[in-house]
Amino acid sequence: MLRLFKMIVLFFTSLVMLIPQASPSNGQDNPIDRYNGGDPYIANDNGQFYYTYTTGNGIVIRHITSFCNTEEIERKTVYTAGRNDIVGDIWAPEIHQINSKWYIIASALFDKNKVEKGAMPLASGYNDNNDWYRYGFVLESVTDDIFGDYEFKGRLAPAGLNNIDGTFMQLNGKLYFIFSGYVDCAYQCIYITEMDNPYTVKPCSAVQKLSSPIYSWERKGWRVNEGPAVLQHGGGTWIAYSASGFTSGNYCLGLLSFSGGNPLKKWNWCKSPIPVFAKNPVENIYNTGHCSFVYVDDGVYMVYHASKTPSLNDSPRATHIQKINFIGGVPIFEKPSGTFNFPV
Repeated sequence: MLRLFKMIVLFFTSLVMLIPQASPSNGQDNPIDRYNGGDPYIANDNGQFYYTYTTGNGIVIRHITSFCNTEEIERKTVYTAGRNDIVGDIWAPEIHQINSKWYIIASALFDKNKVEKGAMPLASGYNDNNDWYRYGFVLESVTDDIFGDYEFKGRLAPAGLNNIDGTFMQLNGKLYFIFSGYVDCAYQCIYITEMDNPYTVKPCSAVQKLSSPIYSWERKGWRVNEGPAVLQHGGGTWIAYSASGFTSGNYCLGLLSFSGGNPLKKWNWCKSPIPVFAKNPVENIYNTGHCSFVYVDDGVYMVYHASKTPSLNDSPRATHIQKINFIGGVPIFEKPSGTFNFPV
């Protein structure tokens, strides 16, 4: 009964996408960065904000003016490919504070001559053999300074599985690794496993599938679930994830709601049957996906990328932001807009 109630709540809150978004600010605010390359992430360190995104060959942290203004104060390159068996394709870096240290988690293409081939079912007609050698990896700050130096701590390959778009979830005193991969099928799904520390998967921890692309809105272009992002507020926990091909013009967000108990059990997560966030052709906003969340005072803001046209060949991915409001403890994802849905 509780699971049915949560599905009903998710369904009706998803209908907010059909309502015009309120725009209390003036002028064109979004995107906050027009040419970033995708997969944006903003971290808050005591009111100072740090911004990173996919550049391909390394990880750059930018100290920016505020969470909704990416004007750069200074930047620092904290990692470049060519070390630790990483050859390139460094994607979706995220910066997390765990205990007294900062950790950067990202995925990369590793040297196929130096690491084992990942455990991945072969799809019919599959061509990108590089995916066998894509894994997560973790950097740890040398001190407690987010803008300081980082050192490579290790590659993440739970049960020998190749994976991308990894993120952390801290819940009830435990740490979890959530990622996109091909554990038991020939298309990307969302999985979870427990960790001993931010750079070590717990030995023998089960790898549990939380979501697979079962709905038609998750299969536009090609079937895929990727880019998981953990949202926590008021005692609730959710995982937003990206669905459909990121170049299809229909990239969107799905949502998993945690109902309590063991997060490694799929039945403790409720999946929205419709997307909670999708394109807005009226304002020329397409391919809305790969989000993250930044917490500012008592507010939660979603950072995501989008393009101005359905094809990424016509427009680059750009960083947008909007506030997440809560009704009855449920997150509300308003329609994407060219203006902020919060006062500045």
